[in-house]
Amino acid sequence: MSKLDKKKAELSFWEKVFFALFAAIFGVAGWFSSNYKDADVALLIATSLVFVFAILFLVVVYRKIKRIINEIGEL
Repeated sequence: MSKLDKKKAELSFWEKVFFALFAAIFGVAGWFSSNYKDADVALLIATSLVFVFAILFLVVVYRKIKRIINEIGEL
């Protein structure tokens, strides 16, 4: 497998992670918006933390994808 093919496979993997994180963020946001009145405070705090860390991880994955795209362009 050439270096270009490896980078393309790595890009494909991280793109899937990126879109899975998007789905998770929308799922958590939807759950939070429909259950914030009835849920326990500890659960709401935990959900908020999951939401924040998912967004932070999304930003990290986005930067990784941009770096891989630039590396592919240099090959």
